[in-house]
Amino acid sequence: MESHGNLNPLKLSIFILVSFEALVLANGRILLSKRPDPTDAAAMSRWLASENSWGVLSTISSDLGGAPFGNVVSFSDGIAGKGRGIPYFYLTTLDPTARNALKDKRSSVAISEYPLGTCGKLDPENPKCAKLTLTGKRSRMLERWFGKGE
Repeated sequence: MESHGNLNPLKLSIFILVSFEALVLANGRILLSKRPDPTDAAAMSRWLASENSWGVLSTISSDLGGAPFGNVVSFSDGIAGKGRGIPYFYLTTLDPTARNALKDKRSSVAISEYPLGTCGKLDPENPKCAKLTLTGKRSRMLERWFGKGE
């Protein structure tokens, strides 16, 4: 057997198998954790926000006279596998969503389980395929971390 420096290929193979054992495969997509019991609403909500990477962020439009404005956006829940179900958005003021959020802090984000591939062959509108809407007031992370501004 060929040696790679001080590494034993057998030990390396075992390490790789252990590393990937924690991953869950759903329709070809790698998930970092198993789907929780749907009756545990808090765990299901955190899992849904943590495993997803996009949703629809809605704000109150300053350009449309206060009408709701929804926009598909990407988000992060922090370091992969260590998320807590809190979506963080990186927005530019070139996007109307960010401009709206700066004028009115109220917003919501809607997330679906369907893109994760864990709904199987269910229709995305089937109640067994989870959906989540988080509502609240946005805050700018720099202000939260450094106490500047709002």
